[in-house]
Amino acid sequence: MRSLPFSIENLNGGFMKVEGILRVEGENLVFEFQKKDAVVEAYQSELRTETIPLSELDMLEYKKGWFSGKLILHGKRASSFGDLPGKELTERVLKVKRKHRNVAASISSNLNLKLSEQKLNELED
Repeated sequence: MRSLPFSIENLNGGFMKVEGILRVEGENLVFEFQKKDAVVEAYQSELRTETIPLSELDMLEYKKGWFSGKLILHGKRASSFGDLPGKELTERVLKVKRKHRNVAASISSNLNLKLSEQKLNELED
């Protein structure tokens, strides 16, 4: 699967945003991101990496919009996303540009299939 550029907006009252890339590596989601000043973009944090196991996710949802889309990650618990910034406790909304919507939809459907297979295996055991 290809990497997916994303942004998380309206952090810290709309003054900060996150820009980054999401990669799927085996059974993990790897986020490389940095925080930026949303107003003037004068401030940028250092590049950070956060790895989240698929087992920490409940489901993924892709919503298509006119100009952009949203990949919504639903975590199983409050600690699921580690240090990945976001507004909700168990949810992260990744804004995706229109030109990357096919990659986002593909990631969502493939990972939901993997999560379903994991759940079925847990039920069988």
